[in-house]
Amino acid sequence: MTSRIDIATRRSFLTRGLGVVGIAAGARAVVPDFLVRTALAGDRSVSDQKILVVLQLSGGHDGLSAIVPYGDDAYAKNRQASRIPESDVLKIDDYSGLHPNLTAFKNLLDAGHFAAVQAVGYPTPNQSHFTSMDIWHLADNEARSNSTAKESRFGWIGRYCDLACKDAPNPPMAISLGTGQTPRALNGRLSPGISFSQPQSFRYLGDRGNKERAEAYGKMHETTPTGRSHALDFVTRTAIDANAASSAIRDLAGKYKTAVTYPNGSLAASLKTVAALVAGGLSTRVYYVFQGGYDTHFIQKSRHDALMAELGASVGAFQQDLASQGDAPRVLTMTFSEFGRRVTENGSQGTDHGIAGPMFLVGPGVKPGLHGEPPSLEPDRLVAGRDLQHKIDFRGVYAAVLEKWLGCPSEPVLGGTFEPVDCIA
Repeated sequence: MTSRIDIATRRSFLTRGLGVVGIAAGARAVVPDFLVRTALAGDRSVSDQKILVVLQLSGGHDGLSAIVPYGDDAYAKNRQASRIPESDVLKIDDYSGLHPNLTAFKNLLDAGHFAAVQAVGYPTPNQSHFTSMDIWHLADNEARSNSTAKESRFGWIGRYCDLACKDAPNPPMAISLGTGQTPRALNGRLSPGISFSQPQSFRYLGDRGNKERAEAYGKMHETTPTGRSHALDFVTRTAIDANAASSAIRDLAGKYKTAVTYPNGSLAASLKTVAALVAGGLSTRVYYVFQGGYDTHFIQKSRHDALMAELGASVGAFQQDLASQGDAPRVLTMTFSEFGRRVTENGSQGTDHGIAGPMFLVGPGVKPGLHGEPPSLEPDRLVAGRDLQHKIDFRGVYAAVLEKWLGCPSEPVLGGTFEPVDCIA
């Protein structure tokens, strides 16, 4: 009987990896078998496609220290150790302003290329890092259990890729950079996405110095045996595609030259790689990058100041790079964090897990400025007297990005109807 690999088995096979496919340096990769023929374009035939860059701020970002409500007396009253002095704030209006280390964001705002959606969250909030991150990744407020059903759910980006590529000869796909671990948001039924920590580590797995193995692998590529099973064909094809994909990505990243100076740090390195792959003509529609360190329970101010400096400089360099290569108009960067932080400080000059926070959107395709009402700091309008109320469901931002940027209906991706936030031009 002919062997058969169905979609579920195929996805599991891809997700867990092959014995001969993966990445070096101890990292993990997830490689779809259609990667080469769909994503590794040799020319700029995909130059009209819109691209989304998702930037995950891991740990729970204190939005009050990024979009600073300097005009609210309650801010100074609640923030003694972590307060940003009004004289340092990069003022947007007579109430709010940006953290002083976000000068790049202020410049982008003045150019019409920066937007912030305020007080974003979801109903019945959860303050666990893992559960709340699952909710954002799955775009599902019910993703709270450890059930098998939860584990089998697909991420919102994976669902977008599945939907968008269903009838297309060259389906879109997603790439995650920075950790080597695929975020749940990218998990799809047909499009599991790929992940690597750095391009140099994304390769055919095995002895990197084993020339004989590499030559044998090349012969497998050249040979097309007849009468073999579908399963064997799948294994061979996936291995071949993974090898070609890893070579092409390493080549694009390694050869990329830019006059833009990026700051040091993993976020800047990831964004520089994204710029290289965009310039190289990949038809990838979604890139996913990370910045960690936002769980600021202790001595928050100095830590958060450093995070804002890294965030602003990295995204600023990325936007400058995209503009220099002519790709800025088709790239949108969106940030999110699993939750905000409490209005009140704790006894360790930090802040504990909160509820609502801002999302940033960067690029020429945004409607610039602040969207939504600023969160109230009045005690009687806080959740349990300490947390910011959410006023905008994060899926409304996702809906805007899906419909107005990626040109995809949001309801089948998000599993419901959410009013798109008017933040995309």
